[in-house]
Amino acid sequence: MSTTIFLQALLSGLTNGAIYALVAVGLTLVFGVMRIVNFAHGEFLMLAMYGGYLAFTFLGLDPILAVFLVAPVLMLMGYLLFDGLIRPALKVPEINQMAVTLGLSLLLQYLALVAFKADNLLVTQERSTASIWLGPVLIQMPQAIAALASIILLGLFYLVLRKTDLGLIMRVVSQSRDGAALSGIDISGTYRWAMAIGLGTLGIAGPLMVSALYVNPHVGQLFTLKAFVIVIVGGMGSFGGVLIGALLVGIAESIAASWLTASVAAAVPFALLILVMLLRPEGLVPAGGSR
Repeated sequence: MSTTIFLQALLSGLTNGAIYALVAVGLTLVFGVMRIVNFAHGEFLMLAMYGGYLAFTFLGLDPILAVFLVAPVLMLMGYLLFDGLIRPALKVPEINQMAVTLGLSLLLQYLALVAFKADNLLVTQERSTASIWLGPVLIQMPQAIAALASIILLGLFYLVLRKTDLGLIMRVVSQSRDGAALSGIDISGTYRWAMAIGLGTLGIAGPLMVSALYVNPHVGQLFTLKAFVIVIVGGMGSFGGVLIGALLVGIAESIAASWLTASVAAAVPFALLILVMLLRPEGLVPAGGSR
């Protein structure tokens, strides 16, 4: 592999990793605070991507501006999802909770299939084919915008968790629900906000991604799997772990794609998952280490 090809693969991997991190951070937030695994996470990303596509097609909104429309809708979905489905599920065993979110995942897929058929849809603009040269390598404009937005939003997300009262409350609840309840913290309200913010991050990622990636009813499955790989590799419930896991997955995937076949490259994140589980089952950054 030449130096230029390696640098190109590295840049693509870092770009993809930043986007993956924004997708996965909502999943790790929900798990870290509520200790529930949301198998429908990718399907809500799929809905956000469709939202960005529809906003562009029918309202003429640029995907960047569509974020301000789609993100509040996804937050509202998260708010309602907690009261309508997740709150009752918290009272049943974990295997039942997994069945509930898995069933929701399948339901959303089939509803999207009915509404949008199986067609691949993409937002096409003048900048869709534009590129930016960075020395000997280039980056596509849609990916560059999505990655830059992801980095900014992840920074804001971190500040919310570390510098605000809501972030402090979420961290307290994640460490000890009973202790938080005894301190007078509204546990249900905290869970509700965690779910709203967790899905709200997808409302930001979806419209940005739909100008760089085709959306169809099954695209969520791919990102659910990648998000799980990232949060497990990084450390379940760890914000720092999400960043490290996403960058590792993005870089490994991109370098493998430039060296091996696409089908083999698609398996690399799962090989990375197996390797980390064998050598460090708690993940690279355990939740207590960086939140």
